[in-house]
Amino acid sequence: MKTIALPHYIIDGYNLIHAIPSLKNVLARDAAQARESLIEHVARLTHKKKFRGTIVFDGERPAGDFTASRSPIHVVYAAPQTADDKIKDIIGRTENRSWLVIISSDHEILNFARVCACTTHTSKHFANLLFETETAGEEKEHVTLSKSEVDQWLRLFGEDKKP
Repeated sequence: MKTIALPHYIIDGYNLIHAIPSLKNVLARDAAQARESLIEHVARLTHKKKFRGTIVFDGERPAGDFTASRSPIHVVYAAPQTADDKIKDIIGRTENRSWLVIISSDHEILNFARVCACTTHTSKHFANLLFETETAGEEKEHVTLSKSEVDQWLRLFGEDKKP
């Protein structure tokens, strides 16, 4: 049986949190909660879009944080390096870089990744994808218009004057 390779998304965690206003607000109060929420959002997307994911955060793993081993997302704390340097290391150690998708707001990282034949997206682009996919499956509310409302719209668009 042949194994199918999945794209591997390498995500600069704090860049992505800062690209999502609601998580940026949570980060100001509770960094652990912001990280956990981000991991949950990305994990849901991995199931829908079929990719592997690694989220790289600056700093050391906080005491009592067990998110690093939670599937399907691998969480990496970059200390003593920066997240940017850790992402560069991951790119450098990857044999088939065409399967890597780098998510960051840092232009230096994105340019480095492109030179290394990786696909790149900004954190803002990926944030939009995260929430677009989450709301895409929601059923739209069906609205029924009354005859007078329909007539009002027809008058507004001049459709009531057609022969």
